Amino acid sequence: MRTPSVFAPRGVRRATAALAVLALLGALAACSAPGDVREAERAADATCETLRPLPGVASAKCVVDDGGFDAGIARDTDVRLERGVTAGEAHRVITTWLSAKGGGASEYGVKGSRARSLHLTLDAATDVSFTVAPGAPPPGVRFVGEWLSRAERGIPLSGSVGDGRALRIADEGLSPSAQAALLDEFSMQTRTDRLTLSIGEDSTIESPVPVSLGAILRGLDAGYRGFAGADPDHELRFTVDVFPSGPPRLSLRIPTRLAPALPSDRALTDTPGWPAIRTVLENAAPGVDAYTVTLTARPGQVIGGFSTSGCTPQLAGPPPQFGDELQVQWATIHGLAPAQSCDPGGQ
Repeated sequence: MRTPSVFAPRGVRRATAALAVLALLGALAACSAPGDVREAERAADATCETLRPLPGVASAKCVVDDGGFDAGIARDTDVRLERGVTAGEAHRVITTWLSAKGGGASEYGVKGSRARSLHLTLDAATDVSFTVAPGAPPPGVRFVGEWLSRAERGIPLSGSVGDGRALRIADEGLSPSAQAALLDEFSMQTRTDRLTLSIGEDSTIESPVPVSLGAILRGLDAGYRGFAGADPDHELRFTVDVFPSGPPRLSLRIPTRLAPALPSDRALTDTPGWPAIRTVLENAAPGVDAYTVTLTARPGQVIGGFSTSGCTPQLAGPPPQFGDELQVQWATIHGLAPAQSCDPGGQ
């Protein structure tokens, strides 16, 4: 802001001075109050004093972030568990923090500050963590054990408890059969606690899943391997989205060297990726549990999709490059009637 000249009219100088005072008062009001910071620090220290002596705790760190300008005061709790800690011991750490006023009993249980999620890690283990949101219902020992037993084995697994329960596998590029094995590993077909299992960055699976999903994924493995043999740049991705609101949605991002040209210069059946695409279609047999499969390639390139319901699926993103060609080919391969458009809920 330009400083007004001493030769400026007196009214201008007064207005400028008033604005400067208001700006200073606003800045002071936005800063964290020292009393609130001290209260948050006392609460954080008390929380760590409670957690450190617990069995299985290697270290506990409770710090206060005063938020700087207008960000609010937050309390962070990080606990590193010992190798060999039991599920019961880890569970006690969680429940102790959830019951502590200065911990996670409530997000705003301490006046002037808020609690952030408890963050658990495992000593000498990478890519594993467990977070608990303040005020969350305590997880059971069994759920904590699901995370801990696999984290101890070196599986890059993160768990979280908040509005729901979630487990995330950090591995990218897993094949359909590898993702089917994870469904079995976590009993996703039979559990009813609405666990959300995330695999890599894109697969999101909410239990319970259709009983046939494991067999469906394993059936797609042959087509996946056909693409994997021509994927030097590791572009191939297989993702799964499963929610109770609709049928499973599967997607293959195929390697660029096997993708049709943009714009298309030949029929889909004449493209280099057609043999692997046909294998996918052949192994996607119609059955009781319908699902959709989408094929993509370069960013923004949607080759097309098909549904084992017999309906041409409505796909997200750009219009399919080959329209309903994949649905037509799938129906022809399995000796079914021509594709038809259906209500999105029936796909």
